[in-house]
Amino acid sequence: MIGWFDGSAGASGDMMLGALAGAGVPLEALAEPIGQLDLGINLRQEPVERGGLAATRIHVDVPETRTVRHLADVLALFSPLDAAVTALASDVFQRLAQAEAEVHNMTPEEVHFHEVGALDSIADVVGAAAGLVHLGLESVSASTLSLGNGTTRGAHGPLPIPVPAVLRLAAAASVPVQAGPAPFESTTPTGAALLASIVDKWEPMPAMTIHAIGLGAGSKDSDVVANALRLVVGEQL
Repeated sequence: MIGWFDGSAGASGDMMLGALAGAGVPLEALAEPIGQLDLGINLRQEPVERGGLAATRIHVDVPETRTVRHLADVLALFSPLDAAVTALASDVFQRLAQAEAEVHNMTPEEVHFHEVGALDSIADVVGAAAGLVHLGLESVSASTLSLGNGTTRGAHGPLPIPVPAVLRLAAAASVPVQAGPAPFESTTPTGAALLASIVDKWEPMPAMTIHAIGLGAGSKDSDVVANALRLVVGEQL
């Protein structure tokens, strides 16, 4: 079995979780390893529409926290997990740390995970890693990734879209990107790092017999673009 991600509307961690759930991964398979972290995080699944299309929204409920983690702290959290989940989640966070380090002129070990290391991002990465391991895909490909337009706010103030970390992640992994139609942040650092870690080839949808389709809803329901990450799973022809 192979998988193809349609990133024409962008990608984020919760969109990835929704795409996996929509493609048939049980919510329990996404949530169980997150529960093993013992951080008080819960997942909820909701059917929604994006651009008039049926999609799956995964809500990540996290407790209030002021904890600021470094890379070593985040990686240590993954020690109770399945080895394959740990390896993928660790790779994602190492990519995130490297990108943030380049943006802020520091080493990866010095990066403070104010945003990408928040509990919801840890949940996104671990849940997505578990979902991908559950599917057991032989290969993963993806389309050109849309990043969005405009400005957003980060921990240190306003940021241009695409945010600097997303551009660094895309450059490091040779991800083909475009602005796309959305006047907001279509692709987050977490979404970019997840795809950079799992995609073997960037291409239009390959020839396949389709077995499952998942649309993972983003937080915004835009009239400019159907704001969902699409996952197509099938048998390669």
